[in-house]
Amino acid sequence: MGTSITTWENVSAYFTFADSPMALVLFSAGVTGIVVGLIRFIMKHEKEAFENTK
Repeated sequence: MGTSITTWENVSAYFTFADSPMALVLFSAGVTGIVVGLIRFIMKHEKEAFENTK
């Protein structure tokens, strides 16, 4: 599957941001912002849709 590993001996996990805590914080903050924004957008849409059906 695109890996050069041929055996499982001495294999360690690969993490893109494992050596950079700041990158992990920024990535987590970005994901949190996207999720919160999506929830707020959905709530706004549902509120407007409910008002239009009264």
